[in-house]
Amino acid sequence: MPDYTEQTTQDILEKIKLLSPGTKLRRALDDIIHAQLGALIVFINEDEMKNSNVFQSGFRLDCPFTPEKLYELSKMDGAIVMDENATKILAANVHLVPDPSIPTSETGTRHRTAERVAKQLGKMVVAISKRRNVVTLYYRDRKHVFEDINFVLTKVGQTINALERFREAFDKDLEKLDEIEVEGRVPLEFICELLIRGVEINAISANIQTSIVELGNEGKLAQLRLREVLSDLDEIIKLLVMDYSKKEITEEEAVKITETIIKSEHRILNVSKALGYDLPNMQQLSELRVSPRGYRILRNEIHIPMNISQNVVKSFHSIDKLVKTNANVLQKVDGIGSKRAKAIVKRLREIKKRRV
Repeated sequence: MPDYTEQTTQDILEKIKLLSPGTKLRRALDDIIHAQLGALIVFINEDEMKNSNVFQSGFRLDCPFTPEKLYELSKMDGAIVMDENATKILAANVHLVPDPSIPTSETGTRHRTAERVAKQLGKMVVAISKRRNVVTLYYRDRKHVFEDINFVLTKVGQTINALERFREAFDKDLEKLDEIEVEGRVPLEFICELLIRGVEINAISANIQTSIVELGNEGKLAQLRLREVLSDLDEIIKLLVMDYSKKEITEEEAVKITETIIKSEHRILNVSKALGYDLPNMQQLSELRVSPRGYRILRNEIHIPMNISQNVVKSFHSIDKLVKTNANVLQKVDGIGSKRAKAIVKRLREIKKRRV
């Protein structure tokens, strides 16, 4: 049994795209379903098919794929074999003989065969249930069942509506953070909650990405809305981690800490521990105030490049010290000229005024 990998996940998304609304292959599958026919389709290149003992009998076609041809061939017994790019039909009426010792969770003969072939060959196999009118995709040891398009549209729409509300609340908390950061004493508990909210928005978004891909042409608006929800989110999370980790860290280390937060239970004490604050209980954590280094404000509020932001942080170490300086001192930092120094001082004063 192969391991689940990030590459396998990306690969299966590409396979789902081949079967999504708006594609010729999906048109053929819909025709097969509407005619209440079943089908078993294996996607493999010609040389691999010739060298495998899984494929027996049947007849060779080697003809260009069209939805009409695939529909007509589905009326026959046996499997249909297509190339991996779904551009050619290689064979039809093929008898598949996978290794019977390969474990399968399916019950029907067609689906048991499909799952075993996918696992044995590491290829995409599509099974259409004649009785249930359902399309199931198997790839390696993964399985994806295509749901009713209207159900998927509703599910995705509701999820994105919720995500938009979560992102709005997240952004409001960032505005609040702007105001308390210039004071230099930020509750660590507030930062941990903000990071949890950020990684959970990402997690929910990742969970519906497959559904959006499944929608094909019908999912374009949802994809645009999701892109807006996720705009700059990874960057903000990384900068928050760089600002509030107990020790000075690089961008690469911030990404690793974020991954630790994602993999852990999303609890405040776990997040504080990932940031380097190993506190025994919530009471101590709620009382702890920390000072940000200033990466997020410099990058997102004043749009200073990261390499120059690092020079500023190295010189001042915290945002509260930066707020107390003036443009003449600031412009001595490498990469900060007179114009940029004035812009930084002006923006920090504007943020501080909102606090008053």
